[in-house]
Amino acid sequence: MTDLAPILDACGILVGTGADGQFSHLGTAWALGDGDWVAAWSAEEPPVDARLLRTCDGAVCEVTAWECEDGVAGFTSAPGPSALALATGRSLHKRDPLRALGYPSMIDHPAFRLHHGSLDPQRYVPYVCPWVLEGHLALFSSQDGWLVGRFYAGMAGGPVIDQAGDVVGVLIDGSDSDHHPPLARFRRLV
Repeated sequence: MTDLAPILDACGILVGTGADGQFSHLGTAWALGDGDWVAAWSAEEPPVDARLLRTCDGAVCEVTAWECEDGVAGFTSAPGPSALALATGRSLHKRDPLRALGYPSMIDHPAFRLHHGSLDPQRYVPYVCPWVLEGHLALFSSQDGWLVGRFYAGMAGGPVIDQAGDVVGVLIDGSDSDHHPPLARFRRLV
């Protein structure tokens, strides 16, 4: 598998204002290059007051040109120091080794409960930490795949990477059940 540093440099967190009017962690995003970013989003409309918090340097950047189709959103923002490449000309097979990365939401963590009302991107960025799923393609359909691993809220939108270091999918959500191992669902891009 590839080195994590360039993957982390190409990632960010969509932040905005929640229904309660307070700072909100909306999901993970990753850069395609030239200011183009990808995230998971199920609604046609962009999130309220959406901004991109770049995890490499803590910069908070404007989000523009929002487009959403089939649970995957594309938008424009300030470019990061690196970008991720899409896997092209390859297909996925069961048991293919994959790695996924996302930033779980830390807002409801006990460390923030006392100061939740004063939380902003600058206070939040020192506490964000990537969660990496390393496993294999366990199940798939024509549109989605399921990677073995525990998914947490806020990771949606993170890249799913193949052994060559190219993106093959976008994390969508996860499932927790007493009846089967934890699985993270992703939208297949190849």
